Amino acid sequence: MKKESVVFRPTKVTLVAILLSSMLILMGGAAVAPALNDIKLAFPGQDFLTSLIITLPSLAVALVGYAVGIAADRYGKVKVLLLALAIFIVAGVASYFLPTLESILVARFILGIGIAGITSTVTALIAEYYVGIDRVKVLSYQSAAMGVGVLILEFTGGSLAEISWRTPFLVYLIGIPILLMAIVSMREPRMSDEDRAEIEEIVRHEKHRKANYRIVALCYVSIFFCMNLVFLLPTSIPIVLSDLGVSSAIVGLFLGFHGIANAVFSILYRRITARIPPFRILGMGFLCMGVGLAVLILFPSVPLAIFTLIITGVGVGMIVPSLVNTLAGEVTSSNSGKIMGGYGTCLNFGQFAISLISVPLLAVLHDSYYEMYCLMGLIAIVYGIVISVWSVRHYRLAAAAA
Repeated sequence: MKKESVVFRPTKVTLVAILLSSMLILMGGAAVAPALNDIKLAFPGQDFLTSLIITLPSLAVALVGYAVGIAADRYGKVKVLLLALAIFIVAGVASYFLPTLESILVARFILGIGIAGITSTVTALIAEYYVGIDRVKVLSYQSAAMGVGVLILEFTGGSLAEISWRTPFLVYLIGIPILLMAIVSMREPRMSDEDRAEIEEIVRHEKHRKANYRIVALCYVSIFFCMNLVFLLPTSIPIVLSDLGVSSAIVGLFLGFHGIANAVFSILYRRITARIPPFRILGMGFLCMGVGLAVLILFPSVPLAIFTLIITGVGVGMIVPSLVNTLAGEVTSSNSGKIMGGYGTCLNFGQFAISLISVPLLAVLHDSYYEMYCLMGLIAIVYGIVISVWSVRHYRLAAAAA
């Protein structure tokens, strides 16, 4: 007689482990950003390489994320998550001990492989552990956890940076309790007969539906540019704030404001989108980010820098849910891996690319961070206006077709 597989039911501890793991996704690579100015002083004349300490993990995620996702499907999502958390801890803390900048960069790339595993498995586990309204709630909690993670990791990293530029790398020890909690509370998902029947029905229904790849391409360009703007801040504003007399611990706290604003507006997105279509919200998000960056050139000061971090966080909280919501409407069971894999690649390449963009841009602008913010902000404003104008025509044509 064939033994029936037991359907795993996630507990409250499982949910906590998922949310704590989610904290590590967005800013796991940038947790040491508050110490960036001290790191550049420790390795003088190597500004480009030191900036890679923040963005190199994102390159690793972009390069290996798709393969890690395949491994998770083949060998088990929980197994890959546990391995990824272990890599996150070991590779993250290793930089505290490594003697050279080159060896630190190798460790940072390996850290990115761990973050890729966390990124690929956590959201997938949410999709398989929860259904219906429970899934929507947990995804909202996840957005909030990612924002809170920015605050916790950046503030902790900033506080540790008061000791030395190496001590912020100890922040990755936070992965140890998360790993232990995941070991205790998580099991590989087992699908019930009802869920399996529902998925088979969806597959039959979606078999002949095709994605609008123009919309998909627009989403890819938008997330790439958005991540350019997002990672422009942790890779440079610690230096700006340091010049304004702000300590490393407070720099970390200020960077956390960005994450909190992002989390709040990500949670509010469901209410906003009930009144405003996604592409209009997308345009508004880029306008917020553009204004937040451009305004800093008017009167460089700590209060205005805080405003920049908060208003750009609001913009990200509008942009990312708009893009995910739009892509969710385009994917089917046959193309979801390809489309969302492309989204993840563009997201992480966008984070890495700002290191390649900002260094020559600063050289042209005579090392003026304020002019660089203003230029990038103006580009974001123009992009936001173009998206807003295009969205009017897009929704008008969609309404006429309906």
